[in-house]
Amino acid sequence: MKFWPVPHLMVDSIYDVSAETLKDFGVLLLFIDVDNTIAPYSDNKVYPRLSEWIEGFRKKGIEPYILSNNRGQRPKIFAKALSVGYVGKARKPSTKTLKRVLEEKGVPRERAAIIGDQIYTDVLCARLAGMFSVLVRPLSLKNPLLAARYGLEMPFRIIYKLRQRRSKRKQTP
Repeated sequence: MKFWPVPHLMVDSIYDVSAETLKDFGVLLLFIDVDNTIAPYSDNKVYPRLSEWIEGFRKKGIEPYILSNNRGQRPKIFAKALSVGYVGKARKPSTKTLKRVLEEKGVPRERAAIIGDQIYTDVLCARLAGMFSVLVRPLSLKNPLLAARYGLEMPFRIIYKLRQRRSKRKQTP
């Protein structure tokens, strides 16, 4: 099922995802969530490590692009600081905005990926669009409502881990 919201790849942090890994999957365009993925909700600062991570993708021929549901200025702040394109108010998991950007960029969905911290927005959006999905651990769970929402995502995170274990067992002789 393409709409099954289990990520293709799950890691602790964006920094655990390398340009080489995504290049191996054929990715040319990387949509990046902002809130709780590249920065906690309370922090608008772009740190050198984030800039270096973004630059690593550019060097490998992968275009970073911010795709955020945030309705405020955060997507613009990060996009400007990182010199990347962006869309705020993207309404993920709806794929309408995503497909528009893919068309504008001339990139087929099979050559794009989304990296984000939420199953029901980021991963589901990627899956509905037929794209590669990367799920990261949220940077902060201080807000009790966010913590509850992430709790509801736990079954899909567990399914991912079980699939990984099964895959590893099949590979061992």
